[in-house]
Order: sequence, then structure tokens, then C-alpha cells
Amino acid sequence: MNFYETKMGHIFFEHQVPHLINALNTLTTLLTKPVPAVALPVSVDPKFLRDLFFGDYEPEIYKVSPELRKLNRTVAQDYKSLTATLPEDSIKQLEEYKAAVSARNIAVTEQAYKAGVHAAVQMILAGLSQPEVRHGE
Repeated sequence: MNFYETKMGHIFFEHQVPHLINALNTLTTLLTKPVPAVALPVSVDPKFLRDLFFGDYEPEIYKVSPELRKLNRTVAQDYKSLTATLPEDSIKQLEEYKAAVSARNIAVTEQAYKAGVHAAVQMILAGLSQPEVRHGE
């Protein structure tokens, strides 16, 4: 008597083999799909794209925090004290210096913003790309 003719053989070929085939097909399907490396946030401000399009989006870097507000007050008070002691021509030089420092700070902020966006896009692309499969290692 052959195995497929026995009761155990019948159970094996009629029930267990189809279950094994289904399990292998499921594993094959799961292994061929790329696994996302990042999970996107669940909640997004519904006005984000509209605000970005119309130029109303304000990145976190430009929001005035309580700490920044306090520092701004200190700078303004120190500037007022300093200019009260300077002659008029020195105040003009100080204003030119202030404009130069401000222009430099804007350029540095813009460069940092571009670098941050570039790094964020690189991270997203790296997370969305399919990992390289190495055989034989």
C-alpha cells in the first residue's frame, strides 16, 4: 500500500499540502513587498498644503517662543542703552553693522533651511526605497 492510499496520506495530500502551499504563497508575497522604513504622521494640518501654496506657512524656525521673546527684549534694551551713549556718526556705523549682521544671519538661516529640507527629503527617499538584497552573505 502506498502512502497516498492510507488515511494519513489522504489527510496529508488533501489538507496539509494545500495549507503548506497557501502559507508559502503568503510568505512569498510578503517577502517580495518592500517594507516601509518610516511611518508617516497620522495627523497632518488640513490647511498645510493650502498655507504652503499661498505662502502662509510659517516654519517653526520663525515662530517666536517665550525664550526668544525674552532675548529680543534684552537685545532691544541693550541697544537703547548703547545708542544713548554714542555720538551720531557712531550710531550710523552701528546701524550699518546691524544691517550687515542681519543680512548674514538671513543667509545662514536660509542655508540651514535648505540643508534641513535636503536632509529630510534624503531620509524620506531612503525610507521609501527598497533595501538592497544581497545573496550569499
